[in-house]
Amino acid sequence: MNEPHPADPCPELPPSDARWEEHLDADRRAMASVQLTTELLNKLLHRLAATWVDLNYRHLRSVLRAPSIQLHEAERRWGAWHPGRRLITISRRQVLCYTWGSVVETLKHEMAHQLVSEHMHRDCEAPHGAAFQEACRRLACDPAATGDGGASLLRPGGAGRAADRDDARLLRIQKLLALADNNPDEHEARAAFARAGELMLKYNLEPGRGPAGYAHRHVGAMTGRVPHHRYVIAGILQEFFFVRCIWVEGYDVARGARGHVLEVMGTPENVDMAEYVHDCLLRQCEALWQAFKRARGLKDRAAKREYMDGLLTGFRRQLQLTTATSAERGLVWLGDAGLKRFARQRHPRTTTSRLDGVAPSAVRREGVEAGERMRLHRPVSDRAGGAGDRGRFLTG
Repeated sequence: MNEPHPADPCPELPPSDARWEEHLDADRRAMASVQLTTELLNKLLHRLAATWVDLNYRHLRSVLRAPSIQLHEAERRWGAWHPGRRLITISRRQVLCYTWGSVVETLKHEMAHQLVSEHMHRDCEAPHGAAFQEACRRLACDPAATGDGGASLLRPGGAGRAADRDDARLLRIQKLLALADNNPDEHEARAAFARAGELMLKYNLEPGRGPAGYAHRHVGAMTGRVPHHRYVIAGILQEFFFVRCIWVEGYDVARGARGHVLEVMGTPENVDMAEYVHDCLLRQCEALWQAFKRARGLKDRAAKREYMDGLLTGFRRQLQLTTATSAERGLVWLGDAGLKRFARQRHPRTTTSRLDGVAPSAVRREGVEAGERMRLHRPVSDRAGGAGDRGRFLTG
């Protein structure tokens, strides 16, 4: 008969593990710069408790009893479950220096330990044994401690992958998009853009390719009220770029403010490309609107909504034309059943809403014309290296 495994919170990584030290000085400076007042701390703990309740409901049908939640000061452990005290602790370093998405993944990880301890009653197993693996499956978190998309929290831009066939494909597609943007010949530019879209489609239609797994990533900045054009961009990504998109709750610890952030799910390669397209569209739509506004002397917010909607409608027409041409050649995307299951597992009990349309106007028509000429011209590799990309590694 196995002896019960001693109560053991998620262990710290050894001090010699370089991942913890690489950004420690920068993180300490960041922590010192944030004034986590009593009011902000209370708001943070309340938000963590509310997130725990939501996850318990969505993934576990509320089978767990709410624990206490506190912050801890350990710099080499993101989270821990203390069964004797019925307490989950989350690292102050993580909540102050990394993304809210990573904090939620850590919370789910500790909830999995709680599920094993209090509902499955299998404390006799090792902390990350078979019962824990099953608990992680139910909570849609990664038992291998590679969290949000598998990129390292302690390396901005992610741990990176060795160049492989998929990377070469993405690079070729990116070069075609750059060619489309820089070519003064409109016919050649359109041909390059269409070829890039067809390569993406062929890549996802390869027989027997079978993704090894799916990734998820939060893209773009958190926003309070989601602007109309950001909803439209999310729709374009889901319709044409082989990913699933959902708006999830975000939280700004330093301001004590809630908001929304776009989560993109798909194969790692498709998530990379979708993030590239998302960032390009946001930047170019804003730049084109600013130029149009100055040229017309506009100050009306409604005009921005109309022009942005027109831009994205024009860009969508390019994608629709490419898709129709591919269909004529027998290349038709029928969806990814595995991705649908992955998205349902990560986000059960979701709700949908209908996006309001934008009425025709002269401003919108000019936006459509500009959108039909819009290209994508930011290298995929530009994503790496920014501090905002941190927040995707879990331990414990």
